[in-house]
Amino acid sequence: MKYCKKCGMLLEDNMEICIGCGSDVTKKDTYTRYPEQMQEKIELEKKEAGKRNLAVLAIVLIFVVMLLLIGIFVAQTYINESGKSLFPKITADKSGDKNKENGDANENKPEKNREIKDELGAYYKIKTIEDEEGHKIMTAVFPEDLSNLDHSINLERESQIYPAIFSFVATNEDNTTQLTFTSPQHYQYIIMTEGEIGPVDIQEKLDGRISFYDFSTVEDYLMEIIKQAYPSAKKIEEMDSIDPSAEVSKKLDDIIKSYEDGADKELAGLFGLPETTKFTHNNTYKSDKILNYRILTKEDHAVSCKFYVPVFCERYDYKDDESGLAGQLSDTYILSVTSFEAGSDELYDWYENAFELFVDNIKLTDEFFALNSGRLNKEFEDFLNSAPAVGKSFKNGEHVINSGEKVEQVFIAPEKELIFATPDADEYPGDDYIQLEVQ
Repeated sequence: MKYCKKCGMLLEDNMEICIGCGSDVTKKDTYTRYPEQMQEKIELEKKEAGKRNLAVLAIVLIFVVMLLLIGIFVAQTYINESGKSLFPKITADKSGDKNKENGDANENKPEKNREIKDELGAYYKIKTIEDEEGHKIMTAVFPEDLSNLDHSINLERESQIYPAIFSFVATNEDNTTQLTFTSPQHYQYIIMTEGEIGPVDIQEKLDGRISFYDFSTVEDYLMEIIKQAYPSAKKIEEMDSIDPSAEVSKKLDDIIKSYEDGADKELAGLFGLPETTKFTHNNTYKSDKILNYRILTKEDHAVSCKFYVPVFCERYDYKDDESGLAGQLSDTYILSVTSFEAGSDELYDWYENAFELFVDNIKLTDEFFALNSGRLNKEFEDFLNSAPAVGKSFKNGEHVINSGEKVEQVFIAPEKELIFATPDADEYPGDDYIQLEVQ
């Protein structure tokens, strides 16, 4: 027997898909041999052991650093007394050649040396994700230590139960912190109040694309997702919400307007209704906020989450006099699901800024939209590549990184696929990095 790591469902050893949440449970890191309570106890014991080892290592490092500093001070004092410097001054010539020692000071323009210092900042990976065919799908920015990556793409999937065609997950080794992105999802729900054609007949016509789930609000949708991911939750509390940037909100309004302008021509075919069907628009539901949740499990284990789920839902009454069909329908587009989950307050505080960089720098490629030709229009592409939580934008040539207000400097090392972001205006990660300027 084995247990799904995502939802805790008990499974047979030969099962490849979790019956609780639909996750692939063929890889070793997707399941465990222990129940959730026992697994948490094992992981807690590992963490406590790691903390003790870190404490011993820290004491040793402090001792070594003290000896090193004493040695440098003694050496510098001796050399200064002899009229020489331990660290010769460096200047850069105007042509951009390599730095030289101070002997050519009259011919070269002096440049201020920067001390390498990166105590407060954080390192992030910037990575382009490809599918099995080598198609470049997405560029993501995530903390360097969230190195357990998983992604899947299925361009043939039509099911509205699990309609995502692309998902990306980044986690740490202990699976206590996770960043997730899921591409657009489309839910169609229809009710027949008059007529002989039933929902089953319609579903057969549309090859299974009709959903039996009627979308109401993003909060209800998230509640179902959280319950599925955390079946042992005894309390799920919505904490607060954050409005996106005005630019992002306007782009969502543009998508909704574009949809409504052409809806009457598309709805009949989309829902398998006669072309003579008349539609009356009831209302439009829209949400583009970032929502914060706190989950308490039965074992009093707290999980903090952030979700960004931009969505709009159009509701219509329909009636066709020729066939006698009538009823209501809703057409829902969940433009993405981006989330951050942390298994403790300490981890939540540590990685909170990482969510902003993650959600603000997701870029779906032109190749992704080409593979989805006919599903997503230009307005979708503009919206999905925008930054909902952006406070600042940093740029150098083709490199652009969006960040929160607290970030003062951003550097990038493209060959290393690394980004260094810091709230300190004096920090500097080294000459291998290119500094991006605030726009």
